[in-house]
Amino acid sequence: MSQPNIIFITTDQQHARLMSCAGDECVSTPNIDALAASGIRFENTYTANPVCVPCRYALTTGYMPHTFGGLEHNMKQNKNGLPKIADYIKTPAMGHLFRNAGYDTAYGGKLHVEHYNNYTDEAEETFGFSCLSSNCKDDLALASAAFIKQKRKKPFFLWASFIQPHDICDEFPFMAYNDMDHPYTQKCHRKLQGVHEEHPHIPLPDMPKNVDVSTDDPAWMRHFRDGTLEDAGLNNLFGSHTHSWDEKMWKEYRWVYRRYMEEVDAQIGVVLAALKESGQEENTVVVFTSDHGDHDGAHGLTMKRSFYEESVNVPLLLSWKGKIESGQLDSSTLVNNGLDLIPTLCSIAGFTPPKELVGKSFLPDATATNDFVISETIGGRMVRTQHYKYSIYNHNGVSEEQLFDMENDRSELQNLAKKDCCKQSIKKHRDILSIWSQQQEDADAQKYLEQLK
Repeated sequence: MSQPNIIFITTDQQHARLMSCAGDECVSTPNIDALAASGIRFENTYTANPVCVPCRYALTTGYMPHTFGGLEHNMKQNKNGLPKIADYIKTPAMGHLFRNAGYDTAYGGKLHVEHYNNYTDEAEETFGFSCLSSNCKDDLALASAAFIKQKRKKPFFLWASFIQPHDICDEFPFMAYNDMDHPYTQKCHRKLQGVHEEHPHIPLPDMPKNVDVSTDDPAWMRHFRDGTLEDAGLNNLFGSHTHSWDEKMWKEYRWVYRRYMEEVDAQIGVVLAALKESGQEENTVVVFTSDHGDHDGAHGLTMKRSFYEESVNVPLLLSWKGKIESGQLDSSTLVNNGLDLIPTLCSIAGFTPPKELVGKSFLPDATATNDFVISETIGGRMVRTQHYKYSIYNHNGVSEEQLFDMENDRSELQNLAKKDCCKQSIKKHRDILSIWSQQQEDADAQKYLEQLK
């Protein structure tokens, strides 16, 4: 085969540091670590939007989420109310692109685009992948392994979309222990106890170094933290209770989050073992990323949605044995996985992506890389450049800014936005966002800039 096979693996709600290969000593991810050791780990990869649905629209199409008719503002509608891709773009979705290029395409697991939660047979017409499994866990791993081992004359493209460690959203008792008579709290408590019984000798992790709440957070962030930010979904449920958590409760949250991560690492191991057994490793590219992160206790926050690193910085691994040098750590390339994934995979497969896609390849031999990347959230925008991260948050018609020195303050402890020495940096990042928002017809971003205090 002249074109390599492609395996695209995604997790759900995994921040970039939640791997032992990234330095987390409280989680064990040997299969992901092996994948990282066989290729490149990109340290500066950011989601297009740190929420499941909008990010997945971007991954599937290569367009920023705001393209889809104010997607963030539509998320409260019923399932059929989510935007239909074909109503907003004329380019093919990822599966159709690769099917048209001669690939046998298959998808399994979580989708969360249009009215689909998990991938089903009915989704094939829209997305261009045949359905392997609507399961997001062990059955998906087994179905993916069987697909890889099939005899075929064409190269294959497999997207295995696992859901863990997302169960932290559903199974952890966010109502804490202050209402143990509530049936849901009891259910979550039993689940947590069951996980402890499965892993009886693993101690609770320490709290992160950046656990303290900033005294100069924007109003958006303060309302986000206490669960009163409009349209913030599960963040509101968690935020309304986390203010009552003691340190042990926070550590429980971080502990079980890591156990769910180990669960998905084992599932990924099944897929990678099947690839090795099939004898196709040297003709197969493996790409691994996540849709968004989890605050994991940083800045006193759970869940996702803000532009703090734990929420918006996601893992990205690329392995291609015999083609890409193993054991690399890329600490300079800026990647938006929602925009840059499809152009990169097109380059690997040997064809040109649609001209309408603005993303860039993150392959080591790419001729052009990003000077900056943008991320979106409801009420905010982020600009990440090599040195700084600039964020603008809008609450009740008033915008406030954050600026962090990402070379010297990756934990984001000191907001430089109001420092006289950083006025030029603030202006530079405002200008980047202004030009971008005009080019990309992002009306919300323009409004946020106009409403600066």
